[in-house]
Amino acid sequence: MAENVFGEGREYLIRVREALAEKDQLTERSGELKSSLKKQEKDIASEEKSIRDEVNSVVKKRRSEVEDEYDKQLSSIRSRKKKAASEKDKKVDALKESRIKEETRDHVEDSREAEKELKKLFRKEKVPGFARSKLFYVMFMPNSPLQILMMIICYLVLFAGIPTVVTLLVRNFLLKDASEQARTMWCILIPAVMIILFMVIIFLIYVKVKARHIDTLRLGRRYRNAVSKNDQRIREIRRSVEKDTDESQYDVDELNQKLEAIIAEEDDILEQKSEALKVFDEQTAENLKAEVEAGRLPQLEEMKQQKAATEAELEQVEKALQEKTLEITRDYVSHLGEDMMKSEKLEDLVRIMESGQASTISEAIAYYKNPNKGTV
Repeated sequence: MAENVFGEGREYLIRVREALAEKDQLTERSGELKSSLKKQEKDIASEEKSIRDEVNSVVKKRRSEVEDEYDKQLSSIRSRKKKAASEKDKKVDALKESRIKEETRDHVEDSREAEKELKKLFRKEKVPGFARSKLFYVMFMPNSPLQILMMIICYLVLFAGIPTVVTLLVRNFLLKDASEQARTMWCILIPAVMIILFMVIIFLIYVKVKARHIDTLRLGRRYRNAVSKNDQRIREIRRSVEKDTDESQYDVDELNQKLEAIIAEEDDILEQKSEALKVFDEQTAENLKAEVEAGRLPQLEEMKQQKAATEAELEQVEKALQEKTLEITRDYVSHLGEDMMKSEKLEDLVRIMESGQASTISEAIAYYKNPNKGTV
């Protein structure tokens, strides 16, 4: 290259133009390769995810199939176990009831005789039959802290609970369309009437029954106490029998053996299931993974090879582009200036020189910058 490039001819400009064209081609190719590399990386990541998803799906499906087979067997066994346990419970319950009936026979008979004697006594003394009831003795002749508490509850229900409930029902249903004044009046009147009515009834029972037959009622309490004691003893016997866990007296050995055999079968299936799942997780899952990958990895490997080839070509193009850029900067930009390193301007300079309007680069540049002065 001449030391003074401004004295060069059109060939110099053509070389510059070709160098810029080569740089543009390399730049364009670099962009294409980068875009292609980005797409290849995305496709590879997508393919790897697809392979993982397929492996997980196949492994999960096969594992579920193994579990389902054992669960079907376990479901059948547990159904038989439930049936056997129910059969045993029914037999034990029936035998316990029979045992309770036998152990409480004397107490039941004593209560029955006490009730008969109480009924006979009240008929003889012409005492109303309702006075034999436990409720009567609780409300009119309580003789223990528990019965006093029960009496209080009974009177609260009678004088507060029932009137309140009846009043609310009447107010919300029968009087829902009535005026507020009418509803208020009835809400006062209804409980007042009911309380007065109950007080009259209680008073009449007290006068006509309790006061008149007090001696008979006191004698009747002995029978009532006997019945209560028998009832208490019967409840104690029932609780004792129901809590008794010794089943040897109920002849259920055969049912126990049947139930134990079913439980042993269930335990065996559970152990088999656990072992099968362990083998699946440690061996079968890896085999399934290898099977899926055998069909998918060759394509993935090919994609990676294509990516590697693209990376290698991009590296070469980037290196060539760097060298071409340095070459243009060193050989042309430093002489002509950055503003003239445009393909369009170089084309104009070449045309100026080809038309004979300039013979050197400096003349062509001068004409390009100031065409009105004519040829130098």
